[in-house]
Amino acid sequence: MSGWAAPTTIEKGRKPNKTIPVPPEYRVVTLARERDLLVNEVLVNTGCTVVPYSEQGRVTRFEIYGAAADAAVAMINKWISKAHVKSKAASSWAKTPAFNANDWYYEQITEMELERKQMFKGPVPEIAEDAPKMHSVVVDWPEDLRNYPITPRDAFGNKLEALNDLRMRDEVFITLLPNRNGLWQVEIKGFENKNVETAEAHYRIMIDKVRADTLGMQHNLNLILDGTEGLDVLLEEAEDWFPNRTDKIVPRLIHSPMMFQRGCFREDGLYPAQYAQIQRSIRQALEAVRRKKGSYDFAIRLGSLVLGSKNVSADHIGKTFQRDDFLHAVNSRVDLLVKKWAFDTETGWKMLHRLMAAVHLLEPSKAAGFFGFLPPTLEETRPMFRGTWVFRDPNVAVAKPAVAPFRHAGRPALAQPATTSAPAAPATPSSLFVVQVDWTDDEEGLYEKLDTRFYKLAAGKMGPNVNMNIILLELGESRGWSFALESLMPVSTKLVSPALQGFAKNVTMQPKYDIESNECFARWDATPTIKQYLVTYRLDKIYSFGIQDTCYKVEHTAMWYAGKEKAPVWGLAVRHVEWAAHLAELERLPVGDEAAWGDTIATFLPDDGCMSSIDPDSSKKQTKLDGEEKQDEHARNGIRVLFQKVMQVSEVVSLVTTATDGGVLLGE
Repeated sequence: MSGWAAPTTIEKGRKPNKTIPVPPEYRVVTLARERDLLVNEVLVNTGCTVVPYSEQGRVTRFEIYGAAADAAVAMINKWISKAHVKSKAASSWAKTPAFNANDWYYEQITEMELERKQMFKGPVPEIAEDAPKMHSVVVDWPEDLRNYPITPRDAFGNKLEALNDLRMRDEVFITLLPNRNGLWQVEIKGFENKNVETAEAHYRIMIDKVRADTLGMQHNLNLILDGTEGLDVLLEEAEDWFPNRTDKIVPRLIHSPMMFQRGCFREDGLYPAQYAQIQRSIRQALEAVRRKKGSYDFAIRLGSLVLGSKNVSADHIGKTFQRDDFLHAVNSRVDLLVKKWAFDTETGWKMLHRLMAAVHLLEPSKAAGFFGFLPPTLEETRPMFRGTWVFRDPNVAVAKPAVAPFRHAGRPALAQPATTSAPAAPATPSSLFVVQVDWTDDEEGLYEKLDTRFYKLAAGKMGPNVNMNIILLELGESRGWSFALESLMPVSTKLVSPALQGFAKNVTMQPKYDIESNECFARWDATPTIKQYLVTYRLDKIYSFGIQDTCYKVEHTAMWYAGKEKAPVWGLAVRHVEWAAHLAELERLPVGDEAAWGDTIATFLPDDGCMSSIDPDSSKKQTKLDGEEKQDEHARNGIRVLFQKVMQVSEVVSLVTTATDGGVLLGE
C-alpha cells in the first residue's frame, strides 16, 4: 500500500489499544517530519493511528489506536531499532519511499484477496434465486460436552470469532444457530463443497481441543520405585547448595534392614499394570496437546524432591510419616515437586566423569541433536551452551509513583486534604518474555551462536505451562524422575521490543572460555532498560551422550542460576532424539489442525527404542479422552524399553551418589 492518508482525530478520553515506551538508550533526536512520515506509514499499512510523544525532540513513547495493533507494533519496533543506529544527517532527511509499479501491483492484488476473504467473517450474503445454492452442513454440539457448562460461545467467543482464521482459510461462513431445546448447532456454508467438508473437519478438531481441555484434565501420577525398601518417610531440610530454597522440605524414605536391599528396584522392574498406567498417562498428555499451538519440550528429568511450601510448613522438618500416608498426601493435598537440579557442583563433575566412563551403556553423541560435532569417544564429548533470560515486557508502560509537591527548604509542608478514593481495579497480569540463545561447537572446537528464539509465558505465570505430571520416585535418595512436557508460546521477532532484540544480539560467550570452569560462560550489556526489566536467568552447559542400541540420549547439564554464578548445580535428563521433531509440528500448527503423529505411543515410544514410523490413519484409532477411556490398556514394549534405559542410567548415578558407608549423599 502507498500514498498519504488523512490524519485521524482521536476522541478525547479514548484509551489506546497499545502503548509502546521507547527505551532510554534508544531515544534519539528526530525531526517532526520524520515522525509524521512514520505515523502516515503505519496508518496507510495497518489502519492504526499512532500518536508519538516526545521530550526535547526525543520520542519517549507511542500510543496506538486501532484493531491491527500487532502490525503497528512491528512497524514501530523496526523504526525504533533503525532510528537508534541512524546518523543525524540521515535522520534529518526524512523521505518517502520511491514508487515501485511492480510492488504496487502485487500489493493491490494481496489487498483485494484479503478483502475478499474478510467477507467470510461476516453474515451469509443473499444470493440470486437463479444462482447455484450454497453448500452447507450442520454440526451438533457433542453430547459429552452438553453435561458441562460450556457452549460454542464459551469456547469460541460470542460470535465465534475464534474461528475467524478458519473462516478465511477455508472460505466458509460459520454461523451459530438458535438454541433448540438445549441443543447448540453450528452451520457451515460455502460456495464450494470441498471447502465445506474441509472446514467441517477442521471445526471438529477444534471441538476435540475443547473436549481435551474440558474432559482430559491431567491427574498426578506418583509412583514410588523403591517402596519395598522402607516403611517410613522422614522430612528433612534442603541442603545449602540448592539455588532456590523457597521449597525447602525434602522427603526421604528410611531404609529398613528387614526389607529389600537398596537399589534392587532397578533390576526388578515394574508390574504390567504400572507400565500400562505410565503409558496411559503419557498418551493422555500428548493427546491433550496435539491440537494446541506452542513450543513444547519433552524430557524425563532426574531432580531433587521437595514438598511445596504452600502445603507443608517448616515445622514439619524432622517429622516421620508412614510411607502410605505420605503417598496419599502427595496424591491429594500436598504438592510434590521435582527440581531441575539433582547434584551440587562437586558431585556434578564426578557424575560427568562417570558418564564419560560408562562405555558399556553410552556412546558419543552430537551436542545439539542433529547439529554440532560428533566426538570420536565419550571422553572427548564437548558441551553445547544455552542462555535463558526472563524479562518483563519493555513495551508495557510502567506507571511511576506520583511526585510529591515541590516545597522550599525550611518551610512547613502544606497540609494535604484527605481524600477517599475507590479501590483501584486489579491490574491485568502481563506476560513475561523469554529470550533463549544457544551456542554449538564445530569440528575445530569453536562455538557458533545460533539464531535467538523469543517466547512468551502465559499471563501471570513465572514459568512454562506444565502439560504432564508423572513422577517416578527414588524416595530413598530424595530424587525423582519427572516426565516433563512443558510449553511456551513462540513470539515473532517483529513483536519483541528493540531493547530485548538488542540484548540478544549483544550476548556473547566469554573469550577463550574453559569448558571445565565453574565460571559463567556468557556476558551481556546491562543497560538501564535491561536492569529494569530483567526478572531472572539461567545459563546451561549441556553434555549429551547416546544410549547404545536406541535413539535415546542422556543430557548432563551444569546450571548457573541468577545470584549463584560461582557454583553451578547439575541436572540430568533422558530424551529421544525424535521428540523435538515431532513436537515442532505444534509450533506452526494452523487453527483447526492437529499434529500428524498417528499412533501417539508408537510415535513417541517406539517398540525398539529407535526410530518411529508414523501411520497417519492410525490416529483415528486413538482412544478418546473422555469418561469412556479404557482402563485395561496393555503396556507396549516401548514403555518397557524406555524404563529399562532410565533404570540403567539410574544405576550409573547411584555409583556416584552412594557414599562408601552406605549412606546417601543427596538425602542426608
